[in-house]
This record gives sequence, C-alpha cells and structure tokens, in this order.
Amino acid sequence: MISIMKVKIIDPTKDKRWDEFVDNHPGGTIFHLSAWMEVIQKTYKYIPYYLALEGSSGDIKTIWPFFLIKSWLTGNRLVCLPFSDRCSPLLTKDADVQKIFSFVLEIAKKEKASYIETRGWPDKELPQEVCFKSHNYYKLFTLELAQGIDRVWKNLSKSSIRERIRKAEKSKLQVRVAEKEEDMKVFYDLNLLTRRKHAVPPQPYDFFNNIWQGLILKKLAILMLAEYEELPIAGILFFLHKDVIYSKFSASNPNYLKYHPFHVLRWRMIQQGCQNGFKYLDFGRVSPDNQGLVTFRRQWGTKETDLPYYYWPSVKGFTSIKEKTLKYKIANLVMRLTPTFLSKHAGSLFYRHLG
Repeated sequence: MISIMKVKIIDPTKDKRWDEFVDNHPGGTIFHLSAWMEVIQKTYKYIPYYLALEGSSGDIKTIWPFFLIKSWLTGNRLVCLPFSDRCSPLLTKDADVQKIFSFVLEIAKKEKASYIETRGWPDKELPQEVCFKSHNYYKLFTLELAQGIDRVWKNLSKSSIRERIRKAEKSKLQVRVAEKEEDMKVFYDLNLLTRRKHAVPPQPYDFFNNIWQGLILKKLAILMLAEYEELPIAGILFFLHKDVIYSKFSASNPNYLKYHPFHVLRWRMIQQGCQNGFKYLDFGRVSPDNQGLVTFRRQWGTKETDLPYYYWPSVKGFTSIKEKTLKYKIANLVMRLTPTFLSKHAGSLFYRHLG
C-alpha cells in the first residue's frame, strides 16, 4: 500500500501532536517546542508557518517551523528559527522531504521572501532534492554531564575554571534561583549593561517577560542570579528540555566580574544537572572569530562541533555575516557610540529586524 503524505500548517499551541513529536524525536530541542515559538511570536509579531508532514493515517512524519520576517530594514525571509541557536527540521526515515521542501519554496515565493534560512540539518549531507547552500561558520559547544560530577570537575581547566570557582565560592557571592517576576526585571537591567559592553542592541523587555510567562512558569527554564552583598551582579538564563540544559542568556554588571560570578553560576547548574539526571549542558553557538569566548568554553571540557546553517537560493542575511567583516565592525562601532538610553529604545525598535 502506497502511503500518501501531505503538508499541513498547524497550530502547535492547540495541536498536542506537535510537542509530542518533538519530545519523542531524538533531534527534538527546546527550540522546536510550541512554548518557545510562542515566546518569539508574542514578542516580535512574526507570521508563523508551522509545517507538519502527515502520513495517510494522520501521524506526523516531519515538522519544520518557520517565521516569516517582513522587514523594511533587512528584507523579507523565512527563518527556522529566529533567535534560536539551532532548529533543524525533524524528519522520520520515511518522510517525503521533497514534498515539504517544495511547500516551503511555494511559501517563500508567495510571500516574496528573498531567501530561506534553516539553522542546522539533521544529517551531514542534504538530500539531493533540497537545494540549500551550506554556510559552515558557527561552532557549538556541549558538556557531557552523564560522565558524572567528579569527571566533569577533573576535566575543567585548573587555573582558568576550577580556581575561579573556588575563589567565587569563598567570596561573599550568593547564588539563588529567581522566584518572582521582579527578578527578571533585575536580569533585564544587567542585560542592558552586557549588551552595551559588547556593542549589540538589547532585546526588548517583553522578550524576557514572555520567557518568564511561557517557559519559566512551565518549568522549561530557570533563571539563576549571583549577588554580592545583596546586590545582583550577574545572571544566567538556562532552558531545560528532556535531558539537556541550554545556557541561553547571560548578563552581568562588568564592575563585578572580578568575583567570577559566571563561573559559580554555571558550576551550580552543572551540579544540579548531574544530580537530576541531565546528560548535557549546551553552551550554545559561538563565532569562531570570538577567540576569547571559544577559549573560555573549551576550558570547561566541552565537545566542539560544527553548526552549519543552510540558505536558499544563496547564503545571505545577518547570521551569515562574519564578525571580522567591515560591515559587522561598523555596526558594533555605532552601538558603542550610542547613549545607553537610546540603545534601549533602539533595541525595542530594531531587534525584530535581526531575527
């Protein structure tokens, strides 16, 4: 009997099959879940295209979520998914990849999208019928927690990580888990300082408020804060899904980095992760041009892998710009020269164009 497959646009917030498929698929991540996609849609008002390839019996064979970004500043495109380190299509072995890919192309043409971007692909080689161009630039760093806390500690760099964790624990630093929405406002203020330091626009507060409502209250995320003499000086926002912890957003007051708050925050999360059966800590993507951050993540005993992105019909867009390019450096310079109160508003106005 020939199985007839068809592509449908569904609403994952109402159709339970979506999240069930994500949870049961070996490649499913926090970024595929309806809760995360709802955070993005509520914040930036993108047009969602949540595609599901169904078999003849109504079972899902593939999901491929996209947002249509319409921007006068950066152009129109289909992205899977904005503000997500990785989000490849989730396929089954018998999925008709050509059918769903052709459907995506039709959407792009109908919406006059200049390109399609998907962040990662489940296989090293694309099927012949999928005509994406690969852009192998970003790196992904992952720490294996399943090896046990003693082995993890042993593999940490002695001088760069272990000694700084010990120093932080001996200081007046206190670590706590955020329990109220006001804590997210504290984190947001720290984020403004951090984004200005790195000369990148800050996300709007609504983004973090939606994370609080849509992820933290659903036990899909946790915010950990470090305080010095009751003053919040750093925080890390971790996402949680299946057996993976995702270190997604971090922020700090740069005047207190000498106390190494990030070291102790990550170490506390690692300890909790090992105790609660998590197998991996995903440190997230990083540009290879940022050698300081690359070195820092290697010092945690992480595994480094390539994180290629794929584009159709050609490689283009903000995520394809290397940090060494003149265009990227000019954008950084403009942000460094922008007053703090203006950069906050600029982030609210322009951040949606960067997805």
